[in-house]
Amino acid sequence: MAFGTGGIASLVGFLKLWFERKDAFDKARREHIEDLARWRNELQGTVYELQALVEYYRHVSADYAWQLRQSGIEPTTSAVPPENLND
Repeated sequence: MAFGTGGIASLVGFLKLWFERKDAFDKARREHIEDLARWRNELQGTVYELQALVEYYRHVSADYAWQLRQSGIEPTTSAVPPENLND
């Protein structure tokens, strides 16, 4: 099968367009992956901060409970444990 000059030019143009679109798609995909990685790292940092804050308040409340018991007062709470923790 023989191509004329126009056929070859059309084929070259098509292949060039195909690879440009593929490169653009690959670039966009890389950018999305980088965005997801950045967001994941930011979220992980926030989780660590919140875990540290929870740990701090857990220690503070344990200290207060200990101080109350040392003074002969039995601490009570109105806190309700969350449901479905182990589901």
